[in-house]
Amino acid sequence: MRRVSGMAVLLVLLLAGVVQAAELPVMRLSYGKFIDDLPFYVGVEKGFFEAEGVRVELVELKGETNIMAAAMRGDIDGGNIDVPASFHAVKQGLPIRVVSWFGQAHKGTKCGLHVPVDSPVKNLGDLKGRRVASAGSITTKLMLGEGLRQFGLTSADIEQVAGMKLDEPMKFEAALKAGAVDFVIT
Repeated sequence: MRRVSGMAVLLVLLLAGVVQAAELPVMRLSYGKFIDDLPFYVGVEKGFFEAEGVRVELVELKGETNIMAAAMRGDIDGGNIDVPASFHAVKQGLPIRVVSWFGQAHKGTKCGLHVPVDSPVKNLGDLKGRRVASAGSITTKLMLGEGLRQFGLTSADIEQVAGMKLDEPMKFEAALKAGAVDFVIT
């Protein structure tokens, strides 16, 4: 019987770990250069995805059309496209699936759905008959329209407040606190 030293066993285990790491499934994802995506890039850089059993390869692509075409050809496994492009793709019957929202509404930013702390509004279905202000972008209009639709409402069911310039968080916070509007989407 041949005796194997502890060092040889350790070396074999280390090499097996290297081979196993190289065999992780690869997920090819397109990327842009957006500050909201920073946690994603940190996760790639720090090896968080490998720790969960997948290796991420980043592919730089510009434009939603190019990203969707690359995904449909199988060149990438996923990519970051904006909300209007997602809606249009679904309406055209393209086989896409939204699996994550990278952006997030957090203190000090101007993105998200806002109501006063003591508001009775708990979901978009509670907006019927309420005053709603929107940042006015196509994205916020599409999100609001789709959200209302999911609760059986239309834009005719809400009072849309126009003319508010919601380019700073303090402005929509003031509008909410003053009771000028019941809900803000930015």
